[in-house]
Amino acid sequence: MDIVDEIYQRVAFRIPTHDFIHIIQSLVRRKQEDIEYIKAKIAQYEQKRRKQETLYQSLSPFRKLFTGRPPSHHTAVEYMVYVKEPFRKVEVIKKEIRQLERVLRQIHDHPDADEIILPGHIISQITMQRGEEPSDEH
Repeated sequence: MDIVDEIYQRVAFRIPTHDFIHIIQSLVRRKQEDIEYIKAKIAQYEQKRRKQETLYQSLSPFRKLFTGRPPSHHTAVEYMVYVKEPFRKVEVIKKEIRQLERVLRQIHDHPDADEIILPGHIISQITMQRGEEPSDEH
């Protein structure tokens, strides 16, 4: 099967169909593992914040006066770094998974197709998965 770059309309590489399907499936699995890792990191952060809040609530009013909470802008930055950005990354990964699943459906619907046209970012992911540089065939 020829893998054709969507923008340049050139063959990026040739690969047997069954190998191509295997690579796409492994990319999907790896992306799902990435999502699970990100969700675990978010859960760790939320657990840490709950522990900090519990500790703060357990302090006497006198100690609360001197301990204080971190300024709200620090909390907002922490939330952005540990929660909001990772959630955004999860959404991007889910979109990539949907694109890869669309490719698998396309192969399933047209099993005897000689070529498949893919966006460049998917071609680069497949190339990295295969462990080689894209060809310069025109």
